[in-house]
Amino acid sequence: MKLTDIAPIETWLQMVKEIYEKFGVNCGVLDTDNVVVQPPVGWANKACPLIKGNENSRVVCASAQQEMSGKARNTKKTVIGKCDVGFTKFVTPIFYNDEFVGTTGGCGVLLESDELDELDDFYISKVLNISEKEAKELIKDVKIVSTDDLEKNVKYMEKALLKIIGIS
Repeated sequence: MKLTDIAPIETWLQMVKEIYEKFGVNCGVLDTDNVVVQPPVGWANKACPLIKGNENSRVVCASAQQEMSGKARNTKKTVIGKCDVGFTKFVTPIFYNDEFVGTTGGCGVLLESDELDELDDFYISKVLNISEKEAKELIKDVKIVSTDDLEKNVKYMEKALLKIIGIS
């Protein structure tokens, strides 16, 4: 079973668009192998599209996605964590008739309990091959969200998934 067997790409696109517009996070839909089925329609910050779009730095996203996707699959629950550069990330598993078919989630923001300087601008500068000053510039406007807002985002996404797979 594939995600596109459950709903057409347009449905996944609409969900991703709603999440981005409502919460301002990078949101995408990935299959069981963590291959992107629906990419983000917008970016939560200026660093993420550069990291994701660069052949050498893409691993920053991929490693966190793989680890969190595995946990989400095993627990059948949304997993909240951080990517390698320090952005808050959540991964929600998608099950259809008890079969794991992929994940969705959001990233690219910081929880209010975290500090902007917890983002690793040195690491960002290295993976993007830019100066630390340029890296600091890329992350200076990162959105800070409350734990409550993050929970609202997760609940909204979980509800949207239930609607798409026909359970709500």
